[in-house]
Amino acid sequence: MGQIFYACAYDIETRTCFSMDADKFHANCYAHSGAVLAVHYLLRQKPHNVMWGGGYIVIDDNLANVSRTEYLLGISIYENLESFEQNNDDLQNKSYYDKVKFIDDSSALWNRIYVLKEAMEYFDWNSTYSVKYSGYLINHTKKLAIDLADYHNQSKFSDRDGCPMAIDAVPVLTETGGGTQMALFEGVSADSTEELAGQWCADLLQIADELPKEYKLINCCFSEIWNRVKHCYRTYCVNADGCVLSDSSGKLFEGAKLSLFGKREPSSYIKAEVNGNTIKYSYFEAQA
Repeated sequence: MGQIFYACAYDIETRTCFSMDADKFHANCYAHSGAVLAVHYLLRQKPHNVMWGGGYIVIDDNLANVSRTEYLLGISIYENLESFEQNNDDLQNKSYYDKVKFIDDSSALWNRIYVLKEAMEYFDWNSTYSVKYSGYLINHTKKLAIDLADYHNQSKFSDRDGCPMAIDAVPVLTETGGGTQMALFEGVSADSTEELAGQWCADLLQIADELPKEYKLINCCFSEIWNRVKHCYRTYCVNADGCVLSDSSGKLFEGAKLSLFGKREPSSYIKAEVNGNTIKYSYFEAQA
């Protein structure tokens, strides 16, 4: 069936949390997703810890690698003792059983809220079909930040009707593992920063108009190769050799395949071959 994820935004001090079934990662990690809308809405109100929590945390002794209290509290929003018991034999003798008990004890203490309706109104979803990509996504735990407009410009693509879309930064940065690889299964644009996947999981995040002093602004881009190629072809077209351009300066688009384990292979240009009403995109190894 594949791993199911839960979008979780939580205030540890007040024990208030939002959680929403986000289905398989590559189905609901986009700017128009209800889960993304709700979490962005909350982050624009005040800081929250955020976790795109995957169900695989209960199997393969994955919990043994978790130590942070904020991380365990995030898991407690969508898992409990029963889910671990159903997926593990001899659970009480596991080295991490005390963590399971902490998760179970914590799971009953949350005041759960639901804000999807408010989020849809806030972002005028029926007209925009997207969250706002303005201001900064701020990580108070690590004192880092991302320029959301820059992120969107690097990562966006278009659907069949030309409507702009994007894999959102929050699900990728905060996932517990395994989701991003599925969203980027076909490969990535050379500008992608897929190594950041999961690096902000359970951190205290906020979206604000101003960049806090002494916070470091980092580059971030999550762009699946073929969707981005199609967007660049429609927007910037090709050079004389038929290679897709990545911007108005004439820079060539570069993309790379990912191995089964998510390791990036060497980058290549992408060639567009038009045959009637169809366009075939392929890797182009030669220098253009």
